[in-house]
Amino acid sequence: MSKILITGNGFDLFHHLPTKYNHFISIMITIEDVVYESDVSFEELFGRVFKRKDLGDYDLIIENYNTNNIKFDLDKINRIKQLLETNLWYKHFKNVSKLETWIDFEMEIETILNLLAIFDIHKSKKAVEKNMFENSLVIYSAFEAFGIVKLDGNLGSFILNDEFINKRNRLIDVKKILEDLVKSFEEFIVIFNRYLVDIVSVFYNEIKQKSFIPFGLINEIYTFNYTPTLENIYKIDKSKIVYLHGKINEDCQKQNLVLGISEISEEIKKNKAFDFTKYHQKIIKRTNEKFIDVPKSLKSSWRETVFYIIGHSLDQSDKEYIIDLFKFLEFDNDKLSKICVFCYDKKDEINKLKNLLSISKINKEFIVEMNKEGRLYFTTLNNENIMKEFNKELYVRGGLEIGIIG
Repeated sequence: MSKILITGNGFDLFHHLPTKYNHFISIMITIEDVVYESDVSFEELFGRVFKRKDLGDYDLIIENYNTNNIKFDLDKINRIKQLLETNLWYKHFKNVSKLETWIDFEMEIETILNLLAIFDIHKSKKAVEKNMFENSLVIYSAFEAFGIVKLDGNLGSFILNDEFINKRNRLIDVKKILEDLVKSFEEFIVIFNRYLVDIVSVFYNEIKQKSFIPFGLINEIYTFNYTPTLENIYKIDKSKIVYLHGKINEDCQKQNLVLGISEISEEIKKNKAFDFTKYHQKIIKRTNEKFIDVPKSLKSSWRETVFYIIGHSLDQSDKEYIIDLFKFLEFDNDKLSKICVFCYDKKDEINKLKNLLSISKINKEFIVEMNKEGRLYFTTLNNENIMKEFNKELYVRGGLEIGIIG
């Protein structure tokens, strides 16, 4: 090992691709609301909700891509529109204004699942038989879009959709509710795949000027992205890239996107609703790829290893990978391994450090010590610093080592 690159969604954002959560929702709202009669221009699709909510990103896309040349296929736009019409998760997400990032998105999924426990307080068989429950605005606002509940004419009560009432046992069928939520969530992932394939991927051929980043000096590449940015812009062979969370595909039956949460509550586990978790999806979707080789104990490596992190928040949601990186540093008896975190600015650096410190299985003192020793360091994400880092000659006992990817 020597130079290892790990990328997250921020790598796509570094290339000004519209892959933020709020980018996706803005375009979906536009597709849902507007009737197009021919292939759609960049301005027609991005000049409405997207421009109003993310003017800075809108301007950067125009600056970096030949947007006048871009046309989005009408049939593909209408295919997305048709999928949106019946998707319950989309109907919910579009009305939750506080969601801005993919981390917010994951937290909202967790919130919805945890709220299902509220139904446990309604165990009166008489109430279930009448399908008349004490009103809770929390329940109504959370589950109305999913068609699970609706307000009764009496403002003091709500009723459930009949299909979620087990009339024989006079119980609320939470398992059936979860089955419907799972089915709709799988359909939502298909919609997201279509967005990345039919909208985001169109930009690759219209980039004005790509940066020359020497990826040939990198030994291994691991990405949490679903998009083939490294392949399409930098012509890196796909065999050199490990897609930790799956990859988009024109054929939605072949896409294997891992989109979900890190863990579910014990109450939800009782109903075996693991479909929402990343660890379940990674196994089912065949994306449970091998990550870095972590020593089991102190080991002499005799060679310098640098992990370059571009565009990953270092948040709890991928903590198992982050823990492995710090284990690698901990078990390096020669203290030659390092982690270099690229950041957009000082605020981004502060947020990333806070995320690291919040991971309970990484000792806070160890993080501080690694920084003090120069084995964990932060640098500004720009072409100059990327070139400087990637071109470093790494120490190997008895000589120097450079990368090998062609």
